[in-house]
Amino acid sequence: MASKKSAASSAVVYTGGSDGVVMHLPNGPVEFLHGVPVVVSAEDAKSLAAHVDFHPATSATTDPSEEG
Repeated sequence: MASKKSAASSAVVYTGGSDGVVMHLPNGPVEFLHGVPVVVSAEDAKSLAAHVDFHPATSATTDPSEEG
C-alpha cells in the first residue's frame, strides 16, 4: 500500500528570482513559471524538496478565480 502513496502527485510552485525555469527531473523536463502551481509526480517533488526556490502549492495558490 505504501507504493500507491508514492505514486501520488504533488503541486509545486517556483518562487525563485527568474520569470521561470525548466528543470530536468527524473520523469523528464518540466517548465515552472514563477508563482504558477505545477503538478508533478511524487518522485519529482522529492527531487525538488531540497531546492529553496520550490515550495508545495497550497489550495489558495491554485484558485483560478483571480481573473476578473
